[in-house]
Amino acid sequence: MADIERYQLQDSGPKLYEDGAVALIFRPLAELTFERAPLHEGDRVLDAACGTGIVTRVAVQRFPNIRSIVGVDLNAAMLDVARASMPTHRAAVEWRQADICALPFPDGSFDVVTCQQGLQFFPDRSAALREMKRVLAHGGRLVFTVALSSPYHAALADSLARHVNAQAARSCLAPYALDDHEVVRKLVSDAEFDGIDMRVLELTLRANPAAADLLFETVATRSPFTREIAAVAATIKEEVHSALHAYRAGNDLVMPWKTHLVQARAT
Repeated sequence: MADIERYQLQDSGPKLYEDGAVALIFRPLAELTFERAPLHEGDRVLDAACGTGIVTRVAVQRFPNIRSIVGVDLNAAMLDVARASMPTHRAAVEWRQADICALPFPDGSFDVVTCQQGLQFFPDRSAALREMKRVLAHGGRLVFTVALSSPYHAALADSLARHVNAQAARSCLAPYALDDHEVVRKLVSDAEFDGIDMRVLELTLRANPAAADLLFETVATRSPFTREIAAVAATIKEEVHSALHAYRAGNDLVMPWKTHLVQARAT
């Protein structure tokens, strides 16, 4: 079981995450993922580590004929934002607080399990994948993404290492902990999935100054060193701004952001 308290993002954190990282990265990523891995009529879908629910929202908008979708996350406050953000006319959507390593569903409950940028944060990734396989029907699909690289987070981590500490830098780079193709493939293979398909997706992120500030605040709020970062925030922002000069277009940052897209079958 995961430590539930460790994953509780409180106060303004979930809303900052929704307005910052979701708007800039995770909505376009969900759209691109479903272009490459569309859902089908009648699918029963589990959105694992759903956060504020962007994958679920995009799924029901793009595929209105799916049978049902359940969003699961450990973080109660993130689920509150997910519920509040869901269009009220959408049917067959459920939100559940649960541990991915101990899902409260019978074997074979779903046709598709999605997991957008969650696997790298699970304390026991192998157990999480085995549990996702357990709840998939025979022939069901696993579709997930794990981040590869971001010049923004690399620059931010460098500045955090100088002005806060090495742990703060590592925390900033936690989303990129599964950037190794072979490590990811082995995790999925060891969980006894078949038909593993891996490819790299690249988004072009365009962040105006307000969006860049929201992204910074999202990282700072999720860090265990929030207070320490706040004390040197102006210096860090200035350094990151300078480090990313090659990506500037007027006042905006225009940057690549890369991720693995992994698809596999439960047999």
